[in-house]
Amino acid sequence: MQSAAARLAMGTLGAIAGAVLGAIVWAAISTATGFQIGYMAVLVGFLSGFGMRVLGGGRDRPDGYIAGAVALAGCVLGNLLMIAAEVANHYHKPLQTVVLRLLTSPGMSLSLLQGGFGLMDVLFYGIAAYAGYRTALKPGPQRTAPPPVQPAHEAP
Repeated sequence: MQSAAARLAMGTLGAIAGAVLGAIVWAAISTATGFQIGYMAVLVGFLSGFGMRVLGGGRDRPDGYIAGAVALAGCVLGNLLMIAAEVANHYHKPLQTVVLRLLTSPGMSLSLLQGGFGLMDVLFYGIAAYAGYRTALKPGPQRTAPPPVQPAHEAP
C-alpha cells in the first residue's frame, strides 16, 4: 500500500506527462491546420486529470487541484510550442533549437505569449483547469435513497 505522499507524487508525474502529451498534440494540430484551436486546451486538461487519476488514484481534492494547475501549465506549454513552430517555420530554423531557446529565455517566452493572449485564452485555460480537476477525481460511491417508510397499519 502506497502512502498518500507517494500516491500524490506519482499522480503529479502522471498529470505532468498527460499535460505535456496534450500540449504537443495541441501544438501539432494547430500548426498543421494553421489555426490556434482553443478547445484543444480541454484535451490538455483531460489528459492531465487522467494521468493523475491513473497514477495517483484520484482520491482527494488535492489530486484535482494539482491536476488543474498542471493543466494550466500544459496550456501555456502548448501555446509556447505553437509559437516555437511558427518561429521555426518563419526563420527556417530547427524546431528543437527554437524550443530550447524559448524554454531558457523566460522573458522572451513571456513576451511572445503576451502578444497573442486574449479573452478566449482565459476562457479555455479555465475550462482546461476544470477538466483537469474533474477528471482527476474518481466519482464517489453512488448513494441510493433509503427505502420509503411504510406507514404502520392500525388494527380495526
